[in-house]
Amino acid sequence: MGWEKRGFFVLAAACLALCTGCGKDGRLTAFHEEMDLFYDGLTDSVSALEAIEPSDENAGEAVQEQLEEMSGLFDQLAAIEVPPKMEERVGNVDELADDAAAYMEEASRLYRIALEDGGAGGPALNAARENYTRAMEQVNYIAVLLQGRIPEGEGVTVIAEEETAVSSS
Repeated sequence: MGWEKRGFFVLAAACLALCTGCGKDGRLTAFHEEMDLFYDGLTDSVSALEAIEPSDENAGEAVQEQLEEMSGLFDQLAAIEVPPKMEERVGNVDELADDAAAYMEEASRLYRIALEDGGAGGPALNAARENYTRAMEQVNYIAVLLQGRIPEGEGVTVIAEEETAVSSS
């Protein structure tokens, strides 16, 4: 299967960058450790997914197993709390993580339907791929935000918050 992976090296760099700014703040340290665990698990899952031989008679079930594992990882990502010191700097990472988890769960669900229908293409398989791709894009956007950059690309809309100045009389 042509499942694509995106942003893993970017996410690793973001996690390493976070480590240098952690200091002794327990929340930042916990956040960094949880992101590392997510990244490591996702890297392993993507590697396992890409290692599946499409011609293997059990390939469909193996892909489904990896998608279910990834869905669990994305649920863990969605549960990671962004420390208050980072919230303003990293934007809507929480929302992106929630969206990524929902997309990966839907990818797994739709792939299961595609398997039940014989797995030979079709709308369920295409929709599963699309949801998988969207989940991975969300992870990439999270990595970009954690690096302090603004995501770019097709379908990305950035809404800048206006700064309000307090005038003193």
